[in-house]
Amino acid sequence: MVLLTSSTVSAIVSMGVIALFTVLLFFSGYVLQQQSVRSIQSALRPPTDPAPVKGHGAAFQRPAQKRALSDLDLGLGVDQEILQGSQDRHSSFSSKGNYAYLQLLSSPDPSAICSAILFFKQLATNGTVIQDRLFMYPQQWDRMSAKKLGKTASVALSILRTASIKYGIWLLPIDMTAATSQGYESTDTKLLRLGQIQFMQYDSVLYVQTPGIILDTERLDEVLLSRPLPLKHDKNRLESYNNEAWIPMPLRAERDNRLPPVYLITVNNVGGGHIEARTHIPNVALPGFGSLITPPWGYKPGDTGEAMQQPAYVYFENDRDGHVKWAGNPLFGTWRAQQYEVCEGLDLDDEIYHEQ
Repeated sequence: MVLLTSSTVSAIVSMGVIALFTVLLFFSGYVLQQQSVRSIQSALRPPTDPAPVKGHGAAFQRPAQKRALSDLDLGLGVDQEILQGSQDRHSSFSSKGNYAYLQLLSSPDPSAICSAILFFKQLATNGTVIQDRLFMYPQQWDRMSAKKLGKTASVALSILRTASIKYGIWLLPIDMTAATSQGYESTDTKLLRLGQIQFMQYDSVLYVQTPGIILDTERLDEVLLSRPLPLKHDKNRLESYNNEAWIPMPLRAERDNRLPPVYLITVNNVGGGHIEARTHIPNVALPGFGSLITPPWGYKPGDTGEAMQQPAYVYFENDRDGHVKWAGNPLFGTWRAQQYEVCEGLDLDDEIYHEQ
């Protein structure tokens, strides 16, 4: 029988206590380490898109892009009256689908920029039920100096930054180096070709040419909502390949520089890393539909009544110098006055800008 002295017992107890605390300290460190690892993993994990809010659709599912031209530190909030009016219209919006209006420019023309701002302002203040408003432009504008852009264009883009917040405009800067590095000119068609992937979340996007002026926002919405859209090709749905209102018009970016004045774009994911981009123009021969968007000659001053109903949107034509034609355009004066309201202080009659 081994007798333990008090000092030996004391030493054993001390060693046991030390071993116990060592084990507890080890497990505490392990738990803290795992919590840190989970926190780091959570921080590195790409954010998931929020679930759509019922009744608002794409208004809460924004395009995957940086809002480069818009300065989010300006401290400007969306106009509450505009937002409330938009929500009131959305509450009665029964058509299913996510849609957007699109304006795009491949050259920083100050007059066209201000006309695009006017377009989006009219949509926002007149309660369009189409969820999103998109403005597409070459990403290089964000890196160009005011000297290269031109003073007037630089100021116009600054006004656009503010307007993007006030009127809910989503700015889409598109990297054009895939085209310009090959020696190609930056054109509207190439801009759309390189940027169309941005439309994946929408059922359809409607491009309308700027400069132009909206005469009736509710009727402009009918371009997207009053007739069945082609959408994705489906052999079981006649409207997808034989549509009365929409005529297929392929985007030929390698051949054409300009887009049709009205262009319906639908982009679908067909799997395997491939997308299907379908483009259509409206059937101008279709009564009550083809005349919703027209050039100036489609507007008849003084006409009233259902038989001679005015168009919803009038797009303007340019002269050889790239300036908007005023001759034969009865809406030119009204449009110019409204331009000055959104781009106050700019001399839009001097539309010279510098290309790089």
